[in-house]
Amino acid sequence: MKMTRILCGVLILLPVAVGVQKDHSDSLFTDLTFGGGAGSYAGRYYTRYYSPGSGCDGGEGWQYVEHRKKISFQDAGFGIDHQVSKSFRLGLRTGYVNDKRVKYTGDDYSSFKLESNTSWIFNPYLSVEGGGIGFGLGPVISGKGIYYSSSKPEDYAKDKFIKKTLVSYHVRLGSPKSVYASVSRLENIPLISGGGYLNYGLGTEAIPHISLWVGGCTGPFDGGALLVKLGAKLSPHWTVYSTYRSGDTRGEGPKSIGETAFSVRMNYRFFRK
Repeated sequence: MKMTRILCGVLILLPVAVGVQKDHSDSLFTDLTFGGGAGSYAGRYYTRYYSPGSGCDGGEGWQYVEHRKKISFQDAGFGIDHQVSKSFRLGLRTGYVNDKRVKYTGDDYSSFKLESNTSWIFNPYLSVEGGGIGFGLGPVISGKGIYYSSSKPEDYAKDKFIKKTLVSYHVRLGSPKSVYASVSRLENIPLISGGGYLNYGLGTEAIPHISLWVGGCTGPFDGGALLVKLGAKLSPHWTVYSTYRSGDTRGEGPKSIGETAFSVRMNYRFFRK
């Protein structure tokens, strides 16, 4: 409820700060973006124990136990987006996520503890943006890895922080001046509080000085929930954005785990003739 009141306050107060906007529709631009946020998600891990008589043939075997833990996180990010021409853009997103990672404490993987983990992320990209369609692509490099949960008990001994290079992308159909549909992966600033790993939904910039996007998100969040992104143009150069997500998913026993995210980011636009 507290996050909802904050979001409603942003909706009400930010348009008041908007002044008369100068038309820069024919100008090329470079965007600088920075922001931060926090929240929590459900981490899923497995341990195992040896049980006589539990094998497929009635003999000895291993039993696997699923654990669900509430993982709090804080993250921040910075990005630069350079419009090379009317259609082409080059950019870089970078930032960090501080959360928890699993460390097994027994040689037989029968127990584990959670340790603090800070991972830096780098994402250079190229995008092509037209009036009715847009597409972007780039590699995502992370030193300590990006967390992905697993539903396979046999993965009990594996580190769920994927260290290999992943791929970011987005696809937009429709014009922001009316209504558009979009799907994006690993493009948020900040990465998790900005909406998580995969976003899908509808957006519009048809309201003067306001942008609105509503949809869903997955990863690292375990359950589904509504995701809202709101932007308010404060001047020809400054725009402020906020993101809000709130939901619950199954925990251990009767209790659920809250999965929330809230972030604020600022964008400064340099215009070039």
